[in-house]
Amino acid sequence: MPIIYCQNYTPVSDSIAEISAQEHQLGLTLLTQGLKNIYDISLSVRDLDKYLKRTDSGKPFLSLWPHIHFNISHCSGLAACVFDSRPVGLDVEMPGYFPEVLIDRALCPQEKQYLDQPGMSQALREEWFFRFWTLKEAYVKKTGTGVDVPLKDFSFTFSRDQTGYSVTCSDSRVFCYQTILKSRHILSVCHEDSTRDIRLNICP
Repeated sequence: MPIIYCQNYTPVSDSIAEISAQEHQLGLTLLTQGLKNIYDISLSVRDLDKYLKRTDSGKPFLSLWPHIHFNISHCSGLAACVFDSRPVGLDVEMPGYFPEVLIDRALCPQEKQYLDQPGMSQALREEWFFRFWTLKEAYVKKTGTGVDVPLKDFSFTFSRDQTGYSVTCSDSRVFCYQTILKSRHILSVCHEDSTRDIRLNICP
């Protein structure tokens, strides 16, 4: 079962470099928190330097605990980390402006239809784009294939359920979870656990 830790943050300054460092540090802090809570592995953020390695495609893993699969994502105002016993990918974004060229680059024809519904407001159009974008990013991060994989080689379909929407991936081996947090951030996970159970922990 995927377990997610996420935390909102206030930027330390207006410096892009300092904010990026803050997000990176917070992501690693959530990683150590999950390792302690879920696996009883006590590490400091500094300790992680000894054990964090990357595959040839750039996906991080823990050299001493290769059975622990995790993924970190951060964006303006939010950092998150997901854990699972199988490969897992996570992406978070705040809906907002996006270059229109990304639609043709990332979305399949059936996905574009969600953005072109009659009476669609700009805000809702941006939300739908980032619903798909975060799922695409989470899928690529789960597979560890790198950023060069064609994003239109796989697709996602939304259907209404009792809680809002459920998501199905064209790759039948992949299961999806998506939520919109109170902060309006979109959080998406792609995983291989067919139970579809998710535990979401909002850190103070």
